[in-house]
Amino acid sequence: MSRRNRQAFDTLSRDLVLRATDRMETLRSMVERADSDRRETWERTLDRLRGLNNRAIARIEATHMADDDAWPFARAQADQAMMDLMRALDEFDGHLRLLAA
Repeated sequence: MSRRNRQAFDTLSRDLVLRATDRMETLRSMVERADSDRRETWERTLDRLRGLNNRAIARIEATHMADDDAWPFARAQADQAMMDLMRALDEFDGHLRLLAA
């Protein structure tokens, strides 16, 4: 069971990281095209998103190194990091789309 849980988590986390990376690239492109005095602030937000992405990737890597006893805790940390990243991406994406409309 533990092996299946790990494999399922690996698949899910790989997909989430790829999706987050694609979304960050889309947002970066939107910021680059924007003619706004807020562009510097948006670029800082993108930097923060990259930091959250790096944190999520590091937490995912920690699950690979965790033994069976520590794995549930490592997974919980990785899940939280991924949720934080996705929430931040949703917020920034929504904000940019509102301003673009």
